[in-house]
Amino acid sequence: MADEQEIAADECVEAETKIAPDESAIEEPEIEADEGSEKESEIEPDESVAAKDDNSETSCPIRMGYIDAPRCGRKIHVGSDGVDEQPVCLMHSKDPNKQSGPLFEAFSLEFEKILEDAGEGEANFHYFVFPLVDFRGRKFQANCRFVRAIFTQDADFDGAIFMQGADFNFATFTQKTDFSKATFTQNAIFVKATFTQNADFYEAKFVQDGDFSKATFTQNAVFVRATFAHNANFFQAIFLQNTDFYGVTFTHYAKFHQAIFTQNADFRLAIFMQNADFSWTNFTQNANFFHATFSMDAEFSRVRFTNNADFNEATFTRNALFGGTIFTHDVGFSGATFTQEAQFSTAIFNQQVDFSNATFTQAARFVDTNFRGTVNWRRCRFLDGAEFRRTKFDPQVAGQPSAVFALACFANPCEIVFDDVDLSRAIFHNRNVSQVWFTSSVQWGKREGNRGLAVFEETIDLEQKFGGGLKRDGQRDYRAVAQIYQQLKKNYDSRLDYWTANDFHYGEMEMKRLAGPTDGPLLGLRRWLHRRLSLVALYRYASDYGNSYGKPMLWLLGILVLFAALLPLPGVGLKRQGARQAETYASAWRVGDGWGPNLWAEARLAGKGAITSVDAATFQKSAEYAPNYPWGRVLAIFETLLTSSLFALFLLAIRRQFRR
Repeated sequence: MADEQEIAADECVEAETKIAPDESAIEEPEIEADEGSEKESEIEPDESVAAKDDNSETSCPIRMGYIDAPRCGRKIHVGSDGVDEQPVCLMHSKDPNKQSGPLFEAFSLEFEKILEDAGEGEANFHYFVFPLVDFRGRKFQANCRFVRAIFTQDADFDGAIFMQGADFNFATFTQKTDFSKATFTQNAIFVKATFTQNADFYEAKFVQDGDFSKATFTQNAVFVRATFAHNANFFQAIFLQNTDFYGVTFTHYAKFHQAIFTQNADFRLAIFMQNADFSWTNFTQNANFFHATFSMDAEFSRVRFTNNADFNEATFTRNALFGGTIFTHDVGFSGATFTQEAQFSTAIFNQQVDFSNATFTQAARFVDTNFRGTVNWRRCRFLDGAEFRRTKFDPQVAGQPSAVFALACFANPCEIVFDDVDLSRAIFHNRNVSQVWFTSSVQWGKREGNRGLAVFEETIDLEQKFGGGLKRDGQRDYRAVAQIYQQLKKNYDSRLDYWTANDFHYGEMEMKRLAGPTDGPLLGLRRWLHRRLSLVALYRYASDYGNSYGKPMLWLLGILVLFAALLPLPGVGLKRQGARQAETYASAWRVGDGWGPNLWAEARLAGKGAITSVDAATFQKSAEYAPNYPWGRVLAIFETLLTSSLFALFLLAIRRQFRR
């Protein structure tokens, strides 16, 4: 028979694959071959040993441990033809007749004898093939080694107590396995164990290490309210059906590095008192960490959440590390508490993200993070700094907001940094952003007609989920939007970025124009008049709220030309002031007259009208010409008011554009 090597539990676990330093890499590292894995044995006679052993043809050849461990030596059992590949004893035989009758009795007696002989020493059950097992409430005093044992029927260890070690390395449970309320006083080793049917560890207690590294759970795995008083190792474990760790307490290190959850994984109310390592883990279906508590570092770097991930009301007392993690569906961190650093750099969120009511006590880092759905920070509390550098807010659905910071709390606004970020669809209403640090590379929305920058609150559909907060009296709350523009104007003014501040000033004034009255009679008519004929509307027409120096200049020239034509009314004309004899200049144009004399006279009258218009615009007290009719003086005064106002707007716009 070919020699077979057994490996101790602590040597069966692969060395962890180091995470590549390149943060942009998303692919998992290749897993090296397990240097500690055993060679698969072929149960066949060892000719060299049989030649020296007179009883080799009648004794079981299975080695009961390492390569140099003694052979079983029990009497060969003659079972059903073809059941066993090589002759073995009753304890190692797969004979189905062991399930009942005399063979079952014989198997049970031998099993009990092994336990009795072992006392508090080692009870060796290597490669045993167990029939139906009922050890409910059983106390095992010996150090039980079930390495590569096969449990062909239900294995019931409900309430069992293992006073020494329990070693189930490479064991196979082909039917239902029940370790509910079992107590493992020493190390419980299930390295590379296979659970073909449901595995139940409900309220099990692991006083020392519980090692399930590389174990395979083909059906449901239940660890509800189990307690791991020492290390819990699920490195590269595979869960093919639903997994339930509801209310589990991990007192020491909990390792799920590179584990695979192909169905729902439930960690609700789980307590991780030391580091929790889920790096490179793959959650194919829903992952639920609702109200879970992470007292030390929570490592979720490079994890793949293929379906929904729920961390609502979870508590991260130390660092929460989600760098490079991929969230394919909706993610919930609503009400979560991050006491120390929250690291989400290079993470990818493909759907909706909910951070509403979450609390970030220390730095929150979203550097190079990619949000492809709406991310909600409504009523979120940032008590320290937050970095949004090169963060991509790019919802795939047109018209939806990219990031919602409405009612969020920035306790230290100067430490909230937005750098090289597109905020054209971000929402900040009811949130003071006058001191938030927006770098010059931040991109805002563009107003129609190239009239400056615009915030998304101005155009968001009020019927959307996040648009309802801007709806008042059936229309958009323009005053709330104006407040955002005012804060942004103040923000950029304080950093001497006057051009950007002017763009937001335009938005502020535009909201004031659109707001209008909110109650009273004839409300619709009054709003219409306010938006078109109010003083703020005229301010917009004249100079784009003081932002344009070209508009008032054009209006000024137009007013001069207009009054140059109006002041010398046809048939009345102008009179020359201060002359000894009254001189009147009026239009002499008549139909049918020749072009020469009349055209020249009209040109001279137009020139005198232009002089009169300029004199009125420049406050000349002793104008050479004046209108030759009673209301001409009133018209001149009106021109003076218009031109002086336009000139003031021109100077204001010049100052805004070129101030230092």
